[in-house]
Amino acid sequence: MKELFYSVSSLEEVFAKLDSLNVKPGVEEVPIQQASGRVLAEDLRSPINVPHFRRAARDGYAIISKDTFGAGEENPVVLRLIGEVRAGQEEAPHVSPGQCVRVATGGLIPSGADAVVMVEYTIEKGGKVEVYRAVAPREHIIDEGRDIKRGSLILKKGVVLTPQDLGAIAATGAEKVKVYSKLKVAVASTGDELVRLGEKLKPGKIYDVNSVTLINAVRDSGGNPVYMGIIRDDREKLIEALKKALATCDVVVFSGGTSKGPGDAVPSALREVFTPDFLIHGVAMKPGKPTVIAAYHGKPVFMLPGYPTSALLVYYIIVDPFIRKWSQLPRRELRKVKAKAAVKMFSEEGRHEFKPVKIILEDGELKAYPTATGSEAITTLSSTHGYVEIKVGQSFIEEGEEVTVTLLKPVNELEGGGERKP
Repeated sequence: MKELFYSVSSLEEVFAKLDSLNVKPGVEEVPIQQASGRVLAEDLRSPINVPHFRRAARDGYAIISKDTFGAGEENPVVLRLIGEVRAGQEEAPHVSPGQCVRVATGGLIPSGADAVVMVEYTIEKGGKVEVYRAVAPREHIIDEGRDIKRGSLILKKGVVLTPQDLGAIAATGAEKVKVYSKLKVAVASTGDELVRLGEKLKPGKIYDVNSVTLINAVRDSGGNPVYMGIIRDDREKLIEALKKALATCDVVVFSGGTSKGPGDAVPSALREVFTPDFLIHGVAMKPGKPTVIAAYHGKPVFMLPGYPTSALLVYYIIVDPFIRKWSQLPRRELRKVKAKAAVKMFSEEGRHEFKPVKIILEDGELKAYPTATGSEAITTLSSTHGYVEIKVGQSFIEEGEEVTVTLLKPVNELEGGGERKP
């Protein structure tokens, strides 16, 4: 196969390649108590009427409405009390003309009754009820099926289930709901320099940051992360990890080992494992140029840069939309704010740059400052509010020019957001 090392592809080419894949989640049934945020995999229709019986909308007395015609404060109608229905009671006495039954809110309406008079307009004494207000037929009665009709559409396929939706489903008695399965995403970091969290650091070693950020990012995208551990810069170990990931997961997201250099074994390991559907080594973006993307039988493999900020930005730009699309989740709509460029910002020619920035509130205006540290610095992750895009063909942004900042995390709400300049 022709060596594609750093045959840099545009973002448009990357997205076109990914759109050609056919990764689709399966369908599974989950308890409705665990279904919030999941995507409904079928149109959902009600098997019953809700409510499935006539019920009282107010505390009061179930009556025959025409018995109350003419009732008023000066001339109450007197009805004979023949019983009581509490909420949850399954049976009720039949109401005949001149009779009434005490009912609680939500209680079963007795046969024969066609209205409820609220307790506020009555006086009960000696087995009789004086009614001081006329009521109309069906007043304060919730008819069978008024909320949901049997066979009616409750929710459409593809909706992201909310607690409110699940409450409506629960009203029909369903214990489980069919949802799209989450894509299983293999996550690992590569590098001899990495150690697990909690282990003692030795000279030349660093903690594995990327696995933490990427596992949580995958979960936030609606995927099911599967941690594969730390992979050393060893060709055979990489090949073994890739084979295992492709055999057990739908998507592979590894970081590190993609840059051009003597220790980089990822591209060659990919070719050793399979003949790829496609192979992209190098993307015309900054940060993230050394990104490797491949696919095997429709399964995508994303090999992200090792620097934490680069890895996470590439994930949000390229990987997150893919996982969301094939999980049937809506595309992430990151909040955007307008700000002024605090300094002149330069871009590398031929690259679509996503420049990390921090937002500062100065003199009543939001200013965007390029994050002072590079993508290799851990503090860039925590100090960056978002990014400004500088597209291919644009060499720089002038100081004072209005820019759009895509936020990667919330900022303090100070007249539109941002931190105050000390």
